[in-house]
Amino acid sequence: MTNSSSSSKPAKVGIPDNGEDLAFFMGEKCSVEGAVLDVDGAARVDGQFSGKLRAVHLIVGEKGHVAGDISSETADIMGSVEDTLVLSGKLTIREAGRIEGTITYGSLEAHEGAQLIGQINTQGRATRTEGTSSLSNLRSAISQSARDVSSAPKPAETSASSDGDSTDSES
Repeated sequence: MTNSSSSSKPAKVGIPDNGEDLAFFMGEKCSVEGAVLDVDGAARVDGQFSGKLRAVHLIVGEKGHVAGDISSETADIMGSVEDTLVLSGKLTIREAGRIEGTITYGSLEAHEGAQLIGQINTQGRATRTEGTSSLSNLRSAISQSARDVSSAPKPAETSASSDGDSTDSES
């Protein structure tokens, strides 16, 4: 007996946007505590993980919870993450996603309803949030950081003015 769907490939769960296959998958009914996990590829956690986790790309499913020292190049968060999350690249946090602790990332994509709570660091700058940071509060903090950077004097502006007056004053 043949099934017409058997000729097509089965759907892959949690494939990152870059098409990379999962190197590690942890299902909803799994729980791991105190582990050290180093994944040379993409890792998806739909269960409960506590410990140290390093991966090239991290996916935390809607029912997934990851706690501890977490580092990755990129991450897609639909569930919850707590403690320390350090990413060198893009952090995507979905509607139901919640991250609490110290968060460091290169770039951010936050969907409406996403929650970021704690200290948020991006490209060497830190922003401390009090309580739950909604998307609008996060946008406000990012806008303020951008204004701070754009209003900072540039080296050429502080060394000389265009009318020939020196910017240094003698007392």
